[in-house]
Amino acid sequence: MELEKMTLETANTKTGFSKLQAYAKLMGPAWLAIALNIGGATVANAGAVASKTGFTYLWAILPQVFVIWIVCILFVRMTLQTGHGPVSLAREYLGEWAAWITGVSIFIVNTVFHAIQYALIGNIMSTLFGVTPKIGTIIGFVFVLAVVLNPAKGEKSVKIIQQCLRWMVWLLLGSFILILFIVPIDWAGALKGFIPTFKGTSQELVLLSGLMGAAIAINVPALAAYGAKQNKWGSERKSLSVFELTYTNFMLVFVQFAVIIATASVLFPQGIVVTGAGTMAATFEPFAGRASVVLLSLGLLGSVLSTMVSQCLVSGYIITDLLKWDADLTSNRFKISELVVTLFGLSAPLLGWNAFAISSYGSGFNLTFFPIVTILFLIIANKKEVMGELKASGRLNTSVIIAVLLSLLATGNYWVNILK
Repeated sequence: MELEKMTLETANTKTGFSKLQAYAKLMGPAWLAIALNIGGATVANAGAVASKTGFTYLWAILPQVFVIWIVCILFVRMTLQTGHGPVSLAREYLGEWAAWITGVSIFIVNTVFHAIQYALIGNIMSTLFGVTPKIGTIIGFVFVLAVVLNPAKGEKSVKIIQQCLRWMVWLLLGSFILILFIVPIDWAGALKGFIPTFKGTSQELVLLSGLMGAAIAINVPALAAYGAKQNKWGSERKSLSVFELTYTNFMLVFVQFAVIIATASVLFPQGIVVTGAGTMAATFEPFAGRASVVLLSLGLLGSVLSTMVSQCLVSGYIITDLLKWDADLTSNRFKISELVVTLFGLSAPLLGWNAFAISSYGSGFNLTFFPIVTILFLIIANKKEVMGELKASGRLNTSVIIAVLLSLLATGNYWVNILK
């Protein structure tokens, strides 16, 4: 721990680009959160929107990522100061009712999108290896079991998981960036996509909310906070935390841009609508060859597997926190708590539920719960007796309020159009 502190102190003495390089070597908890967010559902929603509407909603990526970025900063900042995870934080400073609203909201969102990951991995395995989607789903389940039931799992294991998730995220980003150099891209159309518009049919506007809600998920800032707590980060790491959350959310921007630009350039003009993650990869074959299918499928596989691992961690942290158990990753209690979400998630595709087809509805859950929990935490962040010198500033308050308003706008758009 002393060596780690010295490394942080050394990084803080540097300036400019050298300091950013030093901070990059110290990154950790943010990889858990971004692996959750650069997941199969986010990528699949981006592909579905682009195949249906082209570049129309490319502009939505920037406000979407701003919302999740600033709320992640809020959540982690509070954990750095108090040492509490989100559920304990709500319980300690607002009451038991707030703890259960927070925990149940995060668990529901996490579970809905975990089911979607199982449907996606079945589709991807079918595209890559020709197995049935149900067999692909079972392969995903075996992978999750291997990670969750790892007998050596502990603090060291979490750091290994963080490193593995880092490479999975880079694999996804690299695969889609390479595709931009393989397929013909309509750059003029892409530039027009940065002009905001809410034009579209009700179905298209629901897809827009699906795109927004896939990334604006309340389980993401929750995992970022729990990761910081697990790594024993304190208030001295505030600047490092902001850096790593900014760094990883830039990756979220680039991944979604790459997916939308490639899909809108290639599939949209052909009238090909994406109906699955592996299916999306396969539709590129006539235009870019089999290699592109393998490349995209591997990237998507990495994103789904990394998301599944992160979602299990969320389940473990939330359930143990709600029940006031210690978050000991080596304990049977924690491992069983992790598997709870998997049992829900696995049942959906095995019972024939096409989770991909309703991923935009899952985004509706995200959008509905996100502003509720965020407002609760903004109230705590403004308590001087809780936050001390890290009490929310005017700039942070303004940014979070803007984020809440943007999420409410997306939520309203979703419910108005889904009920038509």
